[in-house]
Amino acid sequence: MRAAFTTALLALLLGGCASAPPVPPVVEMPAQSANWTLQGRIGVQGDEQNLSGQIHWQHRADRDELLMTSPLGQGVARIVRDGDGVTLEIPNQPTRHARDADTLTREALGYVLPVTGLTWWVQARPAPDSAFEATRDASGRLAQLKQDGWTIDYLQYVADASARPRKLVVKREGLEIRLVADSWQSE
Repeated sequence: MRAAFTTALLALLLGGCASAPPVPPVVEMPAQSANWTLQGRIGVQGDEQNLSGQIHWQHRADRDELLMTSPLGQGVARIVRDGDGVTLEIPNQPTRHARDADTLTREALGYVLPVTGLTWWVQARPAPDSAFEATRDASGRLAQLKQDGWTIDYLQYVADASARPRKLVVKREGLEIRLVADSWQSE
């Protein structure tokens, strides 16, 4: 059960366009730092499981490090993406390594999670080089994004000029990932 939870959370790490025209004017996103840290809470609901925990995600252009803990603060998993690939560490289990997160989730779960897109989606941006459909709210921010078979609903944004999402839901065929960003820090 922990391995499935950990692997599902790995998706959060890693990281012809057919865009629906927005009804309201599009808000220009401020330039965002390539380096950021997100701290928050995550819930994963699948056909056979419902798990929750805390997340600390440090993103750099060449490296991601994700620490996931139980609601009581115990370490559940540590995931690192760097030039050598992706490593998954779970207490009392052998370390798993793969060249990319898609391969790692396929090996651990038997199916691929949205590892490539999520780094972009948590910033309210579509992943580059992939078709998408976007729906915007009255303020011009993303309300919903559909990309690569996933639907991302943006439920709330941080109350500052950063235009970063505070609450979002990523879902597809029997899997739903809820993320609440309690704090964002650009570096």
